[in-house]
Amino acid sequence: MNDTTITLDHIALQVTNLERSIRFYQDILHMQVYGPVHLGALSTGGRILGKVAGGQGLLKGILGSISSRALRDQYTDVALLSSSGRSYDILLVQERYPETNATRSVDGNTIFGFSCLLSSAVDPEILAWDLNQAGADFTWGDPGLDGTIFSQDCPNHSLYVRDPDGRMIELIPNGVDDPSVPFIGGLNTITLHVTCPDKSKQFYSDKLGMKTESENTGSIPGKRFVRLQNDEGKSCIILFGQTKPDGEPIEAGGYGLDHFAVSGCKFTGDITNDPTDIRMEPEKLTEHTGSAYIRDHDGYWIECMKQ
Repeated sequence: MNDTTITLDHIALQVTNLERSIRFYQDILHMQVYGPVHLGALSTGGRILGKVAGGQGLLKGILGSISSRALRDQYTDVALLSSSGRSYDILLVQERYPETNATRSVDGNTIFGFSCLLSSAVDPEILAWDLNQAGADFTWGDPGLDGTIFSQDCPNHSLYVRDPDGRMIELIPNGVDDPSVPFIGGLNTITLHVTCPDKSKQFYSDKLGMKTESENTGSIPGKRFVRLQNDEGKSCIILFGQTKPDGEPIEAGGYGLDHFAVSGCKFTGDITNDPTDIRMEPEKLTEHTGSAYIRDHDGYWIECMKQ
């Protein structure tokens, strides 16, 4: 489709309890946290998160369409997470119901999880002990799967840890050989629940130019993983399809993934005005960020960031 190299830039996660999630990502994954910020307290001349590159643009983009989303903003809090302090990797979003002020619970099959590259300075055995001491829900597993498969002959097993909302986070050992990276070197891949892997695979091929790296179709009953890679051969997106015992697909969707962003994409197609995303109204937001937004077969928003 084009000759650009697509990479995963950031993920926006909806969370049940923002404070609890912040503690997890700060204490377990050692990420830097900027926020929380209550959107209803902000104005175009108000506070911004300037410590993280892109944080300022993020909030300016949100504020650019604040008038038409004023009610929703009164019940929304966000926080930025950074592995390096130079850019943000994860946006946490907590929403409450206007009628009751109760926090909205994360439910449904949206994002199964994501992977991060561990610094080569991190000893996985010691990290596993630290996770155990911290009471974190973790397991060892074969790379690129869901932590349920462990092969004795695999030379380099990943650590899988669950966040407070049950998402599986893969920590890949020796992923970054850089002394300036103390723990994780940012995001690696995102794993999405999809209803029909073949249709989703075709969508990401047609719209983003992604190529199929590999498929795991038989070794895990009822589960299918399709790994998509960019032109340089790097995995970016993993499609995770599930079927019931009778062969019927388990439908993807629900509340849990706000959007995810890819960089290095020239896509400038349909810019929708559906306001369901925290960073939407796209036709206004594009004026601030230069991003285009597309929606896949399962309703997931993809932010195509301008080069």
